[in-house]
Amino acid sequence: MTRKSQTYVPDAEPTPEVVAHLLDVVADHSVEVALSDIEQMVARLRAGAEEAAEARKVLSNTPTTVLREALRLRAARVEVV
Repeated sequence: MTRKSQTYVPDAEPTPEVVAHLLDVVADHSVEVALSDIEQMVARLRAGAEEAAEARKVLSNTPTTVLREALRLRAARVEVV
């Protein structure tokens, strides 16, 4: 944000100006929190995309006979549970 919000609230009656100032402070804070949350979500998505790309690479280099056997063993284990 280019604009710094001031958190100082004068000791006065809750005039429309004071209320407007408080709403500006809350809005600025909410935007900062939302942007931070979005940045964290994008970082998690990027990490997930990198992990998925690595998994695709491993799967594409794994022989089909190994994949079939792994699926068969997994299915057998699920049936036992």
